[in-house]
Amino acid sequence: MIVSLNEAEGMATKAAWGAGRPWGLAQEAGRAVSGLESMRLPGAELLLGLLVATDGVPCEKLGPVSMQSECWQAEYPLCPVLVGAFIADMRMQSKEMVLGRVHAPLLLAPFGQTVSETSVISWSNCTISACDEGLHVQGAPNAQVAEQVLMGPCESITEITHHRRPGAVDIADEIWEALSAFAHRTYVPASEASRLKGAGAGLTDND
Repeated sequence: MIVSLNEAEGMATKAAWGAGRPWGLAQEAGRAVSGLESMRLPGAELLLGLLVATDGVPCEKLGPVSMQSECWQAEYPLCPVLVGAFIADMRMQSKEMVLGRVHAPLLLAPFGQTVSETSVISWSNCTISACDEGLHVQGAPNAQVAEQVLMGPCESITEITHHRRPGAVDIADEIWEALSAFAHRTYVPASEASRLKGAGAGLTDND
């Protein structure tokens, strides 16, 4: 499915909302997906994996039990969008942070771009350096769950491997359709009265 970045952001936002995220957090998810897709990284795919894995889990169980602890952990693997929003709101990237299990840690990268001029996010087989111009990715960034993630400032980035690029992006049809299914949960079912007022003659034939 060839879509614009605006369409990708809109679909991701509606999908996250349909999966039970509050509207503000759903918007953060949309922006994160658009940011990654603009750098030709699998934002939509990872968001879908996150929504499927956490479907039916209350949002409050996906955030840290205590933000005062040395390691942020939750009953379930942490939601990267929720954690990223916390970090961005609190400007909490002056020192290294330790996160316990995290779903789709690549989704943290767009938040790393906003809270510090340069930051680094790392887990077992991947290190991502982030700045406003883009990302430097080493290793495999597509993990569905990372057992531990480190996130903090870094001094500089010598090379950017993934720049933001304008233009349409290609999201696999099955991913787009699955996100659409989550988005459809937000639609209000038509009432009998609204159906009768819609197209066609309804129950009355005037011919």
